[in-house]
Amino acid sequence: MVDSFNYRELAERYGLEPLPEDVLRLSRLVAQQEADLDEMARIILQDSTLARRLVHAVDPKAESERDCGMVIVREALLRTGVRCILLLAMSALLAFALVRTFRTMLGLELKNLPLELEPPFFGNQLTCAICFSGKADGKVVLRLSPDGARRVAAAMLRTEPENITHDAEINDAIGELLNVITGNLNSNLCDAGLDCRLHTPSISRTKTFEIETVPGGGWERAAFHAPGILIFVDLTVNPWR
Repeated sequence: MVDSFNYRELAERYGLEPLPEDVLRLSRLVAQQEADLDEMARIILQDSTLARRLVHAVDPKAESERDCGMVIVREALLRTGVRCILLLAMSALLAFALVRTFRTMLGLELKNLPLELEPPFFGNQLTCAICFSGKADGKVVLRLSPDGARRVAAAMLRTEPENITHDAEINDAIGELLNVITGNLNSNLCDAGLDCRLHTPSISRTKTFEIETVPGGGWERAAFHAPGILIFVDLTVNPWR
């Protein structure tokens, strides 16, 4: 597992791409705590997924593109508050980092599961969590089934799943993977003026899971899948500790 972690070095090593400028601009605006709502709405509308998630937070029945117009998005901003926007922006950054990291490091193409199709995740699962603290406090949790975790570890180690016989191999691979993904997120939090430091990942195996939000923070979840792999990513963050 990565002990002395430097995301920029790993990003250069694996050729990870930069994240979308519109989401970074939104993150910087929110970090100011006094951002102009119209400017925020314009940026949000440039990302259809972000706009849908914001409107869905206010109206779960919203479905069509016309439900995500300027007036609707601005109203959603007023109703949910700026904290919710940073949470959604950080969730978008995290999702982007996850997909790019899996593609570049593992050669696996993850597909996002739409909100209405996100399945429940029960039974045995591997949970890898990493906290960050500083001007923003939060936690990222990656969850996979035991078989999915073995497949991911095998892809990282360039071998077949049946060759992964020890939990320690899986733990190290998943821990390093989450280090890279959250390092990407942390780098962009710092770019937004929210300097943070990452803590050491913790890994556990459990049959039940419930996210514990950080004090004063919100919570967002996304789900992704690839052949034989289902991944849940939970993010909780308080941008103004």
